[in-house]
Amino acid sequence: MNLNKKVFIGFLTFIIIPLFVLGSVVYTVSQQLIEKKYGDLTEVTLQAVSRNIYYMFKEANYFSDFWMVKEGIQGIYRSMDEIKPNEETLSSYDLNTFDTLLRSSILTYSPVQSVVIYNNHGTSFSAGRTGSSSTPWTSLLDSTAFKQINSLNGSPLWIGPAEYKEFPTGHREFYQARLVKDFWTMDNRGYMLLRYRFNELDQIFRSFNTKEESSKRYLVVNKNGLIFYDNKQSLEGANILQLLPGKLDLANPNSSFQADFLDEKSLVSLYHLDLNQMGVQDWSVVSITSWKYVAGEMETIMKWVAGITFICLFFALVYNLVFVRRIIQFILRIVSSMKKVERGDLSTRMEVSGKDETQALARGFNSLVVRVEDLLEEVKRQQDRKNKAELMLLQAQIKPHFLFNTLESINVLAIQNQGKKVSQMVYRLGNLLRIGMDNKEEITLKQELEHLKSYLEIQEFRFEDQFQYEIEAPHGLLNFHILKLTLQPIVENSIQHGFDPIDYKGFISIRVVDEGERIGIYVTDNGAGISEEKLAKFRYKTELETPFHEIMDVNEERRGLGVSNVADRIRIQYGAHYGMFICSLEGHGTAMKIVIPKTRG
Repeated sequence: MNLNKKVFIGFLTFIIIPLFVLGSVVYTVSQQLIEKKYGDLTEVTLQAVSRNIYYMFKEANYFSDFWMVKEGIQGIYRSMDEIKPNEETLSSYDLNTFDTLLRSSILTYSPVQSVVIYNNHGTSFSAGRTGSSSTPWTSLLDSTAFKQINSLNGSPLWIGPAEYKEFPTGHREFYQARLVKDFWTMDNRGYMLLRYRFNELDQIFRSFNTKEESSKRYLVVNKNGLIFYDNKQSLEGANILQLLPGKLDLANPNSSFQADFLDEKSLVSLYHLDLNQMGVQDWSVVSITSWKYVAGEMETIMKWVAGITFICLFFALVYNLVFVRRIIQFILRIVSSMKKVERGDLSTRMEVSGKDETQALARGFNSLVVRVEDLLEEVKRQQDRKNKAELMLLQAQIKPHFLFNTLESINVLAIQNQGKKVSQMVYRLGNLLRIGMDNKEEITLKQELEHLKSYLEIQEFRFEDQFQYEIEAPHGLLNFHILKLTLQPIVENSIQHGFDPIDYKGFISIRVVDEGERIGIYVTDNGAGISEEKLAKFRYKTELETPFHEIMDVNEERRGLGVSNVADRIRIQYGAHYGMFICSLEGHGTAMKIVIPKTRG
């Protein structure tokens, strides 16, 4: 992983992520704290609302309890019981009397909108402030609430708006249904159904919703989630469980939680109305407050803090990307340039920009590379001079070695009084010396072969009928250049050391082969060969690092001196891909291959 990624990951790990986690934790804790504190406050408010509702229903129950036992109401039930089921209903006199009696008693309580009295046989009488229709006896008898009315045995049962379809209601109208008993005998006289319209509910909730009417909503619901009352009126008759799916648990008496209500984040608080003794069966009050109002200034402060934090993080990220990353990129460029220099590319330069320390560092790097390049050039020049001197020294070794062997052959012929052969050998020696004394380092392959041929003719005079030779060279290769005195020492080695111990006629083959971008020269003989021990001592020089005193070692064995020097000269002159390769088996001869490039000097 490069430095840029490490710094960026460190920036994320130690700055961005901790700040993000800290902000998230602070925000979550503050939300929970606000929710708990406001939920506790709302619970206190709903307790007060519950008490007011309790007193409202208590007053309504007290009023109906009071008139239910009065003689006038009890007389109406007795008069209705005297009517037989198969007879006509009440007379006009009775209707007027009952109506007057009810209006002067039960209907004097303003929330009561109508009253319906039923006897045990289904005869009913109704009176009210408006001309709305009353609930028929059959509807009451078939309703699911009828069993609850009987089970309460005279206690009232409160029915909310639209809670039972058998009881038609208007806007915010509640029913109180109860069994009526005889005051003296406690016998069942019939049933009473009172229809109420509680305007007091608006006053109760308005007293707790003075300044935040647009932010707060109060609902009265039954155990099934049916909304009886909504202080904003728009949700009456709806089901709150459908508005808060999976969120609200009406079995949980008191709770507060956050939820999205009507596409707005809100705080929902539930408070159970413990009014069963008043005839109110499992009703609850739900408070819904906009979270914007709940959080208030704290939400605004948190948003500002979050905004400032994100702005700081943004600028920190920009600083990391613009400044820190720029320095890291500069370091990476220096590292890349150093690797290029390490690979030998001394033309590498750093771009000098800016006005800080990076500019001085770039200039220093460039100066250092220039200095290294100058030093390497100086070392190269010195090495070239050393190469030239060592090549000349190697070549100088070959000349006296060759002259020594040639003069030794002439001396042998002179001793044998073979003057004609001596003359011919001296003539050919002059040709050899003319080429050898040439100042050129390289000559054409044609000249080298002519030089070799003169040498072989000289040796034929000395070793008459001891060996034969052949030379094969394509005409197209004769104009390519080769280091002079390359082939003669090799052939000399075959004659002097390969044919000396054998008792049969020797044979030397010199063959020049075109090998694409290279030229291969094969020199083979059928001489005594080279032992494995001596062959293992043959080594190539790939660099001119041998001290002169080692090359000029006077104790070095003369055998094979020319061959070793030829191999070294080729390697040094043309490189490690060129040189001499020897394959020999003792008693079977030697094959040498010289590989040189195709050059024209």
